[in-house]
Amino acid sequence: RFSPDGSQIAYTANYNGNNDVYVINVNGGIPKRLTYHGMNDRVLDWTPDGQAILFASSRESGRQRYSQFYTVPVSGGPATKLPVPYGEYASFSPDGKKIAYNRISREFRTWKRYRGGRAQDVWVYDLENSASEQLTDHPGTDNQPVWVGDDIFFASDRDYTLNLYRHVADGEPVAVVPHTIPDTVAAGVQR
Repeated sequence: RFSPDGSQIAYTANYNGNNDVYVINVNGGIPKRLTYHGMNDRVLDWTPDGQAILFASSRESGRQRYSQFYTVPVSGGPATKLPVPYGEYASFSPDGKKIAYNRISREFRTWKRYRGGRAQDVWVYDLENSASEQLTDHPGTDNQPVWVGDDIFFASDRDYTLNLYRHVADGEPVAVVPHTIPDTVAAGVQR
């Protein structure tokens, strides 16, 4: 993931027998390792101010199958656990006060058009008020949320083909994104 200012890239790598969080300058150089825990750490996003990286890990969840969210400073130091009970994929709101996230994941599975108990929905967690709200309620897949401006974009198979959708902040219904990606989405994907 590119940092908000585009100067660094945060990524997950397995250089020493375990997936950890690393950061590197976009011009190259020696990567800096930020996590050292025995459980896998997976990069998800940057905080909007570019000072920390959001990642998922099962390091304290009690079950390896379920991850929780943490941030780790880019300058180094201990990771801070977010108050979200469980989560797999997430993106910060532009003001950093909320995150859009999936509670569970089926990534890397071969279950196309799956409708069942492991189907993901998009949730929003308010970090200031410690409250969560379910944003989507589809029997299939709604995953990989990305906050761009006031809208939350996510992948969904609600038309039986995985496509890009968006949830508009003012409460309008979920709408299919046209096949051409708007400039605001392209900018969000690049960060």
